[in-house]
Amino acid sequence: MNINQLLKDRFRLFLLKILGASAFARWLEWRKLLKWLNPQKGEKILDIACGDGELSLRIAAKGGEVHGIDMSVQGIASAKRLAGIAKIKCEFAVGDAERLPYQDGFFDKVVCSSSLEHFKDDAQSLSEMKRVLKPGGRVILTVDSFTYPIAPALKEHHRKMCAVEHYYTREDMAGALQNAGLTMSRSENLLTSGLTSFFIKFWIKYNRLNNLFILIAFLSPLLLLSENLFGNKDIGYTLIAEAVKS
Repeated sequence: MNINQLLKDRFRLFLLKILGASAFARWLEWRKLLKWLNPQKGEKILDIACGDGELSLRIAAKGGEVHGIDMSVQGIASAKRLAGIAKIKCEFAVGDAERLPYQDGFFDKVVCSSSLEHFKDDAQSLSEMKRVLKPGGRVILTVDSFTYPIAPALKEHHRKMCAVEHYYTREDMAGALQNAGLTMSRSENLLTSGLTSFFIKFWIKYNRLNNLFILIAFLSPLLLLSENLFGNKDIGYTLIAEAVKS
């Protein structure tokens, strides 16, 4: 590993430790996701579309045997590097969410953060999540919903820019889970305040300024306060849902 890559990886781990995520939207989402997930020692947990492994590492640090899977060879290589530097045990593998390389009933819990909306065959991916879950196991998902008022042109720009295949309302998500044989037990809108909306719209409009997202991450406590005091829970940019395999 060259020195530049090592410094970048250490900086990412610093952000993960101090802020909990390298982007403010993920920070707000993952606070709720981790609370709902409540990982316990001895549990087997699968993180689908884990990317660079940031969420997987946060889950593993709290307990449980965590497996992360992603189609990106580069992403999995990065996840393995970060896990090695952080000295956190995680199993990472390259693989397809529509054909998970795990046996039936292997996992206690499955998470999928802000990824299902990008899958062309979301129904097949949800069916695979059900297959690898133990009876009574739980799936926790965050997905793009964009039920917050937004100009159609800006939403369409987001769809193209981020390769979104599906946006989900509560009803859409409940139906998709039911079709896969999973029962939605609860759901909640996230990213629901005017202040959060301002930054999200700014990010969409000005060409995915990821460095801006990192900068805004330092304002996450202020955004959380805005969410708690002024958020409208009937609308949001993200939906979190939990479902159970009977």
